[in-house]
Amino acid sequence: MSLKRFLFFLLTAVFFVCALPVCGYAWDSSAKSAVVIEKDSGRVLYNKAGDWELPMASTTKIMTAYVALRYGNLNDIVEVSENAAGVEGSSMYLEKGEKITLENLLYGLMLLSGNDAAVAVAEAVGGSVDRFVEMMNETAADLGLSHTHFGNPNGLPSDTHYTTALELAEITRAAMNEPKFAEIVSTKSKSIPWEGREYNREMTNHNKLLSRLDGCVGVKTGYTEKAGRCLVSAVTRDGMTLICVTLNAPDDWNDHITLHNTMFNDYRQTALISSDEVIDKLRIAGGFLGNTAVTADREYIFPVSDSDDINIETELSDVRLPVKAGDTVGSGTLTVNGELYGSFELLAVSDINLVPVKKETIWQDLKSNLNYIFGYWAQMLS
Repeated sequence: MSLKRFLFFLLTAVFFVCALPVCGYAWDSSAKSAVVIEKDSGRVLYNKAGDWELPMASTTKIMTAYVALRYGNLNDIVEVSENAAGVEGSSMYLEKGEKITLENLLYGLMLLSGNDAAVAVAEAVGGSVDRFVEMMNETAADLGLSHTHFGNPNGLPSDTHYTTALELAEITRAAMNEPKFAEIVSTKSKSIPWEGREYNREMTNHNKLLSRLDGCVGVKTGYTEKAGRCLVSAVTRDGMTLICVTLNAPDDWNDHITLHNTMFNDYRQTALISSDEVIDKLRIAGGFLGNTAVTADREYIFPVSDSDDINIETELSDVRLPVKAGDTVGSGTLTVNGELYGSFELLAVSDINLVPVKKETIWQDLKSNLNYIFGYWAQMLS
């Protein structure tokens, strides 16, 4: 092979490698920013510019609904204001003076992406739109989010309205733990009373993935010219729920289908640490004074791929007698690919007493007591 051809192939290979996305997959999402996380652990499985601050259009309403569910009463009757009825953009066609429950407003908010519903919810729960937006930002701070700020409850363009794919995934993770939120966003269609009319208000969820993607359970679409196509979806399969977020993704439906199918193929939900599993055994003075099984004080269930390097390290404490079941006798850490994921305490399963149980004969009892006393002081002196 000539030197010229060799350099051509070398440069082509270098270009190909450099073009691979940082997430480690040759396929790339159409989104400016995209992430996939596992709901229970929060582990990030896919990350493409997930920390970029971008507008999120109507996916804003995930936080709107979450705040409303935290602070509002679903049975409250809301009278629609002129301000709410006159909001531009997507609508559930609320009318000034119409009376509707907060619960039905949330269906209109999440299924039809009603901007009018967002304002009506904000006024009902916060007392005013401005106060409700403050509640949204306070909730974001409570969730530990530092790259998210809300300027309104519906996602209309604003310079003070932005988030990141990673932080929007965290908002969705919190919201999906609210049973009513999960119920609403998984609803394909809903019929609710329409005050002043002889027929009901019929609503069909804008989220096409509920019908197109196996296991899809939500959550929200969004679009503005500034934000582009935004989409958040959640899919549950085999006991694992993944949340996918794409911001400014021209091919968002196919992006989500591909991302979910790829992640479910590559990862499986695994109990890395179980509170029912014996992790170690505690032996006092080499077992001379007694021993007990040791378990963790919590469980760690985690999405794992074949390429993950899982490491669990434990360390027993310098324990003194007596030991009671449930006592902390050590600690441990869990690392995944060299990154600390969690820590836990080690608990004794059974008692270890200084005075042994009664033996069959006096000599056995005396011998056992002398052994314990000798072992105890040997432990103390050591």
